[in-house]
Amino acid sequence: MSPNVAAVQFEAGPDDSPEENLERAMDVLAETAAEADVACLPEYFATPYFPAEQDPENFDLAVRDDGDFVARIRETAADLDTAVVAPVFEEGYPGGRYYNTALIVDSDGELAGKYRKLHPFQRPGYNETYYFSPGDLGAPVFDVGGLTIGVMICFDRHFPEIARVQALRGADVVFVPTCSFGEENRDAVWVKELTGIAVSNSVYVVGVNRAGTEGGQTHFGASTVIDPSGEERGTLDADPDTLSAEVSPSTVTNVRNTTKHLNDIRAELLPDLDSL
Repeated sequence: MSPNVAAVQFEAGPDDSPEENLERAMDVLAETAAEADVACLPEYFATPYFPAEQDPENFDLAVRDDGDFVARIRETAADLDTAVVAPVFEEGYPGGRYYNTALIVDSDGELAGKYRKLHPFQRPGYNETYYFSPGDLGAPVFDVGGLTIGVMICFDRHFPEIARVQALRGADVVFVPTCSFGEENRDAVWVKELTGIAVSNSVYVVGVNRAGTEGGQTHFGASTVIDPSGEERGTLDADPDTLSAEVSPSTVTNVRNTTKHLNDIRAELLPDLDSL
């Protein structure tokens, strides 16, 4: 049987505490993703979009990977026997820096590693560089749930070198947890962009957006699974929901043997690619 992935399009209550959102998210995982081998939540799933403003009190929302918040995620993953990609606002240590981080928790509850967003998004009304240091862990891949996976967080999807490095490192699936609203035509290009990533890298791409409305802006949802040939395996609407789909590492291998996109790369033109 092929592994199963779940894109959990979660709605964080903007007036709920991170702990309340955490408990609801863990309940949603248990109710909708217990059969998945790997389940992914949206970008900092348990908090509102706090980077809309610069407020030093928001640093209190950050969690450490050895704290109770993350222990609860690890407990759920072990109980469900499901690996979980859990994006959080991370307090890094030592050093006191903060990161937009996806924690990768294996199905036994162990922390398999983490991906830190490489490109914090800075525009009027989006103050991510106030909170997040640029990621310092490069573009790793992780072996969980019978799959080799990579992660790109939200704005990182616009930088194709990240998925390319992860594909070259053997990724079967690239997860893209996101906190995106519907302005600037983003919802119209979201699936198209993820399809391009899937096809050019012969990899499954799982986009996981949030649901709900915050500060008058609505998350467009549209969580989706795209296969290596560019076919949509499913796409949600804007409501909270979970999308599940089978993914096949052998399909990834077959497509790569046919298209040979990765084999035909002229490495001499990209001398620093593997250092990412």
